[in-house]
Amino acid sequence: MKPEATDADRGSLPPTSRFGLLILFWLARRMPWTLRILKPIAVWLAVRCSAGIRQGTSANGRRLLGPGTTAKKQAAFKSDVVGNFYDFVIDIARSRTATTAELLNRIDTIEGREEYLAHRKAGGGAIIVTAHMGSFEVGLAALTDVEKHIHVVFKRDRIDGFEKIRQTLRNKLGIIEAPIDDGWETWLGLRDALASNHVVVMQGDRAMPGQKAQAVPMFGGHILLPLGPLKLAQISGSPIVPVFTIRNPDGRCRLIAESQIRVDADAELIDGVHPALLQLGAIIAKHLAAHPDQWLILTAAFVEDQTDSSPESLADT
Repeated sequence: MKPEATDADRGSLPPTSRFGLLILFWLARRMPWTLRILKPIAVWLAVRCSAGIRQGTSANGRRLLGPGTTAKKQAAFKSDVVGNFYDFVIDIARSRTATTAELLNRIDTIEGREEYLAHRKAGGGAIIVTAHMGSFEVGLAALTDVEKHIHVVFKRDRIDGFEKIRQTLRNKLGIIEAPIDDGWETWLGLRDALASNHVVVMQGDRAMPGQKAQAVPMFGGHILLPLGPLKLAQISGSPIVPVFTIRNPDGRCRLIAESQIRVDADAELIDGVHPALLQLGAIIAKHLAAHPDQWLILTAAFVEDQTDSSPESLADT
């Protein structure tokens, strides 16, 4: 039976994971040069010592890699996911002191740029929906190269060190923060921003605590996708543009802008789900299938794999 629409509600981080992240972000703020040196042991300890990370990445790996995957590939997947999450933290630490030009130099290619720019000429704003993949901040830097007004929707992180690093970087790039913690005032401000032809950037692959979400079929299970992008598109008339940042082996990033999704408020639902949300889910699934180990989710992401004690996603944006 298909899970019902719900408010995302997840428990707190397990103590071992939270302590490890506190140390990691403390180093990122004060001694970022140590992060690269410590990566092998940090990844090994995270997988070995945190049952939450180990169980979550195992559950995700079974679905993303498909049935019949060998134990060796599963073990490699867990280490690769944690390693890519670690690289994400290193990126943020490096980005604090990098210039915008240096951030842009980390971009290898941008696919779909011309189509994106052609649509933007029509005005009306754009809702850019991305996923927890690659380097989110490098993607933002690329966006500042073509957009003057960028609003990022995020939930304030309980790990203070991470929040300070992220805020410093966004201030440097001139990004306008839109914390969903502030309620409807934030959403009304975003509607007005879109009416002024600004762009709004949101994560769309995982619902945050307290966020309205709906279960969308994916990889033989269901993932709760946030309804925020859909609702914002309906009240503003702006299109959804899925954009993904993929990390290359050399550390540089490839940006992929998909074709825009127009949200028809009167569209007939399919099994209770708006077709635009199903379309977005299918696009997300395509990129997860192509780069499964770059999905920076360390906990069980699929509804069928979660328990009452499942910890929340780490470093939600």
